[in-house]
Order: sequence, then structure tokens, then C-alpha cells
Amino acid sequence: MAKFLTASDLNEFKLLINEYRDKLNRSGQKLVVAKAKYSKKEVELEFVQRYETEYRENKAKYKANAHTKKFVDNINLVKTKISKAKANNSDLTELLTELQTAKQLLKDARFSLRDKGNSAELSKINKVALKLEDIKFRYKDDFPFAVDGVSVEVKHGEYVAIIGHNGSGKSTLSKIIIGVLKPTSGAIAVYGNRVTSSNLSVIRKFMGIVFQNPDNQFIGSTVKDDIAFGLENRRVEPADMEEIIQKAAKKVNMHEFLDHEPLMLSGGQKQRVAIASALALSPDIMIFDEATSMLDPKGKTEVKNIMVELKNTREKTIFSITHDMDEILNADKVMVMNAGQLVKFGTPSEILSDKNFLRSIHLDIPFVAQVEEALEEVGLKLEHSESLEELVERICQK
Repeated sequence: MAKFLTASDLNEFKLLINEYRDKLNRSGQKLVVAKAKYSKKEVELEFVQRYETEYRENKAKYKANAHTKKFVDNINLVKTKISKAKANNSDLTELLTELQTAKQLLKDARFSLRDKGNSAELSKINKVALKLEDIKFRYKDDFPFAVDGVSVEVKHGEYVAIIGHNGSGKSTLSKIIIGVLKPTSGAIAVYGNRVTSSNLSVIRKFMGIVFQNPDNQFIGSTVKDDIAFGLENRRVEPADMEEIIQKAAKKVNMHEFLDHEPLMLSGGQKQRVAIASALALSPDIMIFDEATSMLDPKGKTEVKNIMVELKNTREKTIFSITHDMDEILNADKVMVMNAGQLVKFGTPSEILSDKNFLRSIHLDIPFVAQVEEALEEVGLKLEHSESLEELVERICQK
């Protein structure tokens, strides 16, 4: 018995279109480069012909799949079932509902051809939010590796801080994670989905990103418009937006500023809006890329408190690329980068147990640890504290 198509079939269609469109685009780019080299007499004609063949093959594959015939056939199948049901005087309620579903699937399939399958979604195959396997990257063939053999596995719900001095490779690694840079070698998986050039735009839906400069992140003329921008790109129904915007704004305590213009906000408030804009899209992974580095102390505290609140829910995986050594005390795990390599990976206590090593790679230690060292020098040795409040309590108990 023939089965009707479902939303799952539509998503598979979107993923397929996304893949073939990407292959077509990349082969087209290669052909353009090949022709440019041929015009400069850098390569022979056979070189160009090879890429012309590759382009034609990818174009044929795309055309063979970029049609909505099976969705049209699905509607016709439902109509046939309805005709038979009418002849047998059967109940048509379920079939009429199925017909509306089939028509909507066809409408969405046609749209997915226009947006090149970018509205596709991937499922979570496992609970490993991010897995890096021997990631290497260099900016040019004759350059040293900026990231050299990094392997790590981060589970869903963990808060991971990535630290390292300037030139350590942490910023390059963050660009690889978010897909701005493609690794020279190695493999990346997000929730069990291996990242490829074809599915990168779909993989990014798992992620929400907050960048360094809050002034560069505002799109809308008001806070509300800014949060709505990403929702509009995701084709969220306008009737659902208001509730999503209010919920996201409340999470960062900006619900009373929805009608304010960006110029009326402080740096910390702008970053909170950037976080709300990311949260509105319900990402499973939040990446804070030096998100507090340009803020005043008050703004830094506001943003760090939100990160801790998100951590405590265990609903999202958090990555924070930071120079702020005090911030690592809030994390579950810390990745220490040096000379492109992951030199340490562990809990904050494990990382801070070797202060001399951190100093040897030009990293400071958190203020709490500095105070503990100073107290030890005058004869007061205390157990390591995770916060200044905890340290004060230990001192008072002595």
C-alpha cells in the first residue's frame, strides 16, 4: 500500500537539493578559476575541459533532482484515495486533512528550490555537541599550522572556555567551529553529523553566535526589530514571533527595552540583545567569541551572569573564546591553546593546579588564584576557591 509523503520526506528533499546545489556551485567556481588560468596560459586546454566535464555532470545531477514531481504525485495519490472513498461512502475527514498536508508539502518543496534547500534541518544523532578529530589548518601552503592536530569531544550541556595568548590559535579554532574557515585536514561532527561543505549552512542552525563588538551586531532599528530579523530569515510565522521575542528578551532582562533604539543602549545592553537574538532561534550551541572583551566591568558582569544562567539550565552547550581568566572559573571544562595545539583540557581546578605552566605560555591566572597565592606567601594556605565569595568565606573560617 502506497504511503503519503510527510514532513520528513520534505526535509530529505531539502537536504538533497542543498547538497547538489553546493556541488554545482563549487564545480562552477573551479571552472571559472580554470578558465582564468588558461587565459593566462598557465594550464593546458585539457585542464579546463576536465572541470567543464565535472560542471556538466553536477548540473545534470542537480536538474535530475531539482523538481517537485514526487510531491505532485503525492497530491494525485491522495485525490485518488478520496475518489475511491467517495465511491464506497467512506469517511473523508482524514483524507481531506491529508490533502491539505500534501498541498502544503508541495508549496514548501517549491520554496526549497528557490532557497536552495537552506531551510533543511538535521537531527541529533547523538549527545556529543562537538567532536573535533585531528583538526589542522594553515592560511597558506607555506605557512606553519595555525591549528595543529586538535582533537576534543564536548557533550551537550557543557560550558567550555577556550583560552590562549594572542597567536595561540584559539580565534582560528573558533572560526573553524562556526564554519568561517575550512580545516586543512581532520573531521568535525556536530551532534553526530559530520560537517561537509554541502551541509554547512544546515549545521549552522545548531549554533548561535555572539561576537566581540556589540555595535557590529545590530540589524534592526529597535531591539524588537533586531530580535525579529533572524526569525524572519527562518520563515517563522509572524503570529508566533511576538511570544518568541518576549521570551528571548526576558531571558536577558531586556524586555522593557524592546522599543529602544540601539544608540540608546550601553555596550552591555547591546550584547544582551545580541544574545537574545541568538536565543530566539533556539540554538543548541551558543558560541561567545570574545563577547565581553569590549565591555566595561558592569557590562562584562551582565553578560557573564547570562552565560552562567544558560549553563545552569543544561539546555545548551556553551563555548566561550576569551582572554578573561576570571571567566574560566564559571566553566565546566577549559581548553588551553598554545602554538596551535590543545595543550591542556580539563576542569578549571585541574587547569589552575599548574599555575607556572599557565604563566610559561603567557597567561595570567584568575584574581582569586592570585589572592590565594599571596595569602600562601604570608603563611595562610587555603583550599582552592571557585569564586571570590567562596574565598572570603574560607578566610573567615580560619
